[in-house]
Amino acid sequence: MSRKLQPPPLTEEELSRGYVNMLDRPMAGVPDDIMSAIESGPIDPAGALPFEEKNRLLDPGYLPPETGYCRLPDGSCYTAVLTRMPGVTGEMIDWWFAWHGLEGLRYRIWYPGAHFGSSVSDRTRVMNESLPYRDRYHHVTHYVTEDIGIGPDLLSIHFLPPEDFGFDTARFRKAQVATAICTRVGSVTKKAEHTDMCHLVRTVKGGVEMRSRFWIGRRMKVTMFPETSLVNRAANTKAMRLAMIPRDTPYKMALHCAREYNNLAEILPGLFKKYA
Repeated sequence: MSRKLQPPPLTEEELSRGYVNMLDRPMAGVPDDIMSAIESGPIDPAGALPFEEKNRLLDPGYLPPETGYCRLPDGSCYTAVLTRMPGVTGEMIDWWFAWHGLEGLRYRIWYPGAHFGSSVSDRTRVMNESLPYRDRYHHVTHYVTEDIGIGPDLLSIHFLPPEDFGFDTARFRKAQVATAICTRVGSVTKKAEHTDMCHLVRTVKGGVEMRSRFWIGRRMKVTMFPETSLVNRAANTKAMRLAMIPRDTPYKMALHCAREYNNLAEILPGLFKKYA
């Protein structure tokens, strides 16, 4: 059982924010089909999308399974989640990633009880209103304290342009990609990078749908050592991945992702209208 982290007391400034009452609103539910897919147990690893084949997300239709998780033969983990977001646009999502990291309260209202605080590596860039929303968070690192269900941790989330992540952006228009959130995630506490993550957002009738993918442990790196060091070569063996990544991590990640993004889908249009 993971230890619980108490959120910091709200400051007077935070208490004056118009969105502070969102801490007390009930979380949006996860649709039955998505929850059923998560709770039905691990998928066959053969159905996982290899990181090197991520551009298959740009093909028409869906990649079964769109929601599921598993441990892969090399000891790394895979998680996929589909989130339908009616009334949401790609612009709203890009605004959200430029806006929420600037203040811990904004991060907390996204998933009260699991998100605890945030800061960014380059406030000047994120607050530069001459830049499009997505350019404000590209090449920026968010430092967030959150608990996906395996215990709270201080994470680093480095945002990359999709072409730097390996997506063929020349195909985006035909694939109706509204935006693509691409990151490299690590643990500041454990001084390790461990996850490649993307949320490919596709325009559909009445809104967008987010197709999230997490490759956990695919490329492990202890940040205090060079990538080619003996330590990092050892970290990328099956035995070390099995030892370092808790067994239920891909399941907990699927559950957390489904909850946080269904909640975001519900609160984002109102926040964008009022604060963008």
